[in-house]
Amino acid sequence: MAAAIVLGFFFVLGLGVVLVAMRGGPRGVRATLEKGRRRPLHAAEFAVAGAIVIFGLAVPAVVLMGDQAAAGPGGTTLSKAEQEGRELFNDRCATCHTLKDAGAVGKVGPSIDVLQPPEALTVNAIEQGRAGKGQMPAQLLEDDESKLVAKYIAEVAGR
Repeated sequence: MAAAIVLGFFFVLGLGVVLVAMRGGPRGVRATLEKGRRRPLHAAEFAVAGAIVIFGLAVPAVVLMGDQAAAGPGGTTLSKAEQEGRELFNDRCATCHTLKDAGAVGKVGPSIDVLQPPEALTVNAIEQGRAGKGQMPAQLLEDDESKLVAKYIAEVAGR
């Protein structure tokens, strides 16, 4: 609903700008509105109005109708399990690790985009923990949760 209001506002604003521009400024608009229209609509004016409708309404409508909820910021379409993995990653892992798809920019642990670990390594790291620049504690997630995160990471790391 809010998107429709914003879209409507900019559509009306755009029509106003086009009206002022095509009539030679505010005085031309005032004169046109006061005198009424005495001549037919020119082809160029009709084309501009059509372009405003197409680009101002149709294109945003097509974009808004797309399935964006399942796509991560990197544009990868995720399954339900991978979406849950992304949520778990953001809750438990994003503080320390960097992963572009999740919008995570942690500085303590390694960058998952660079490392691109296979699922088995990710599950092992979550279950056993790791030592390095910072200490990654063991068992940050339950067994089934670690598999969801590992599946998500394997899908999006480095993309």
